[in-house]
Amino acid sequence: MAALIALTITIGSAGSAVFYLLGFPAPWLTGSVTAASIAVLGGVKLIMPSIVRQITFLVLGVSIGSGVDAQILSGIAKWPASIAVLCVAVVITIVASTAYLSSRSGWDRSTAFFSSLPGALSYVIAISMQSNANTPLVVLAQMLRVVTLLLVLPLIISSYAPAPASVATVEHSGILQELAIFAAGAVVGFLLQRANFPAGMLFGGMLASAALHVSSLVEGQVHSEILIPSQIMLGCLMGLRFSGTNPRLLWRALGPSTGAFVIALAISTASAGLVSWLFALPLNQLLLAFAPGALEMMIILAFVLGLDPAFVAVHHLIRFIGIALTLPLLVRLFLPRDQANEEKD
Repeated sequence: MAALIALTITIGSAGSAVFYLLGFPAPWLTGSVTAASIAVLGGVKLIMPSIVRQITFLVLGVSIGSGVDAQILSGIAKWPASIAVLCVAVVITIVASTAYLSSRSGWDRSTAFFSSLPGALSYVIAISMQSNANTPLVVLAQMLRVVTLLLVLPLIISSYAPAPASVATVEHSGILQELAIFAAGAVVGFLLQRANFPAGMLFGGMLASAALHVSSLVEGQVHSEILIPSQIMLGCLMGLRFSGTNPRLLWRALGPSTGAFVIALAISTASAGLVSWLFALPLNQLLLAFAPGALEMMIILAFVLGLDPAFVAVHHLIRFIGIALTLPLLVRLFLPRDQANEEKD
């Protein structure tokens, strides 16, 4: 097992190094997810202990929280209007993507519907298993969308609107301060996980770190010697989700998923542009906030790109909760009556 873990880390690190040398935005994350995904889909056996996921999310959550301050939260009054537009955009995305996958790509309506939901992946998969949807195809379509988002959005954002140098202070926290933040984040994260809060460890670290920084009890940013390896590990963990993928199923999902992704991205981009024009909010962070799904990834990407992680986090959390709460109703609206009755039974 140790050898496979070492191989996973080596492949992820190599991908990150290549993307860094090529000048790709967010190279440590995007490079490792690309390399790990290619390796896994190519038949290479890679593994990573589950504890690594929790530690990774804790470190990244604490890092994100270190960039939250009163100045960043000063525009909070504009968030409700932005969230309202987001909710409309999500509905339009579901309708358009479902129509595309079912009418143009020939997917059955249940599979098309669950593949079109932009977020709340675990809950969506659980509900899809109670319907006649092709759940493996749903999982693959959702994963392709998330990975494509990770690769495409940094390029789009950096190509027209370079991010500010950083949303956090340039000074680093002391060792004792960092240990205190991580301990507080671990406790809050554990409690959130016990309460089944989405991405509990990530939000636990983020909330604890933000509270300590805003209150001026601690100062400074997490050392890059910790942050960079965490991004590499996260990319590896994302790539490992393709483990066991059937090549024929991948080929079947690739074309239709790409088309649905383009539709979803176009809708989210247009919605973000509208909000930016109406309320004078930065378009680059709106693109991440309106991106179709991937709650944890978009929050982390906002931090890596030097944008406002709190703004992005709130929008994606609202999307997640909204989909989770309304999914039973959405199933009745979007699926044929006989399928809805089947799920009810």
